Amino acid sequence: MAYVYSRPGSQYFMAAFKTPAGQWMRRSTKLTKESEALRMSFLWEGVGATLQLETPTGAQVDKVIREVWERFSGKRLELTPTRDFMGAWIDRMRSSRSAKTGERYGKVIDDFLVFLGERADLDIRAVTVPDVQGFIDRQTRAGLSGTTIGLNAKILRACFNAAIRAGAVEKNPAGMLDTPEAAHEERQPFSLGEINALLAAAKGTDWETAILIAAFAGLRLGDATNLQWASVDLAAKMLAFVPQKVRRKKRELRVPIHATLYRHLDALASRTRAKRSPFVCPDLAGREVGGRAGLSAEFMALMDVAGIDAMLTDEKEGAGHRFSRKSFHSLRHAFVTGLANRGVAADVRQKLAGHADEKMVARYSHLADSTLRRAVAKLPAAGKRAS
Repeated sequence: MAYVYSRPGSQYFMAAFKTPAGQWMRRSTKLTKESEALRMSFLWEGVGATLQLETPTGAQVDKVIREVWERFSGKRLELTPTRDFMGAWIDRMRSSRSAKTGERYGKVIDDFLVFLGERADLDIRAVTVPDVQGFIDRQTRAGLSGTTIGLNAKILRACFNAAIRAGAVEKNPAGMLDTPEAAHEERQPFSLGEINALLAAAKGTDWETAILIAAFAGLRLGDATNLQWASVDLAAKMLAFVPQKVRRKKRELRVPIHATLYRHLDALASRTRAKRSPFVCPDLAGREVGGRAGLSAEFMALMDVAGIDAMLTDEKEGAGHRFSRKSFHSLRHAFVTGLANRGVAADVRQKLAGHADEKMVARYSHLADSTLRRAVAKLPAAGKRAS
């Protein structure tokens, strides 16, 4: 029979109870009232006796502890169903992140809840490491890339970390997972000749503008196609905008306008079309980047017209999708690589590219516009042969 006692110099009662093997255990209850401490000692002894009857699963352990606790305390333990907690977490992510990020997070959580099935309605404490690992293993067998699976594991880890902060779980079942190694295929930069070929193929379209913006200011596809005239200061020859990737942090990026890009933008600004739309590339603005009819696919078709090999590899980005070593992002690589090849310091390149690493941002945040102007001016003009 369990009992309690006090120790000299301690305000808490100690509990003494027998394990199913007949051994006496002693543990501090962290309680100062004898009646409450005695109930706690009965709880510990009762749990051990009940679990001795069968080989328990995590959910059974949770159920037994809850029942014994309610029996001896007279209080009901509130449950947090996994489905409810994850649903509320995704709602917060969607309200605080970009629409694209919210959609990405939501897809992972929805897939995980489907994987759990009816067990998603159990308390979130019932989710085990094997549950999460099983989900990851299924995605591996489905042919998802290591990069995608790694990101999915990161999303689940973040969700369970939120559950820890909320007191809903004690440990993170997604904390230590075996995930496939991500392939480190990198985009290859376009050569100056390839950039000129792309400009010729896109002549007179908004793609010509987007290509120049990416090649001479380093903008990503979504940022280049959605750039607004309000972010273009032709008098100061400066672009000032918040990249979509860090929009939540509202971190403005300032990039000097290269002479080649300036001539093009200056000509566009004088046209009636520029006065009718706030976007520099109105025909491309607002469109989806991915998908069969998205901007990425359309640009790949433009590459084909320009006679540029996409350099497809056998490595898959996801089920059924091969990796293209050359894409629109190769223009951004060309921008950074061109700076590096002309001796521009690494911290200046990081600043111009809008690197997301917080430590790097802190190191180069003091750089003046004049330093950035000198860096961008080192890039060769389009239409000339590379030296």
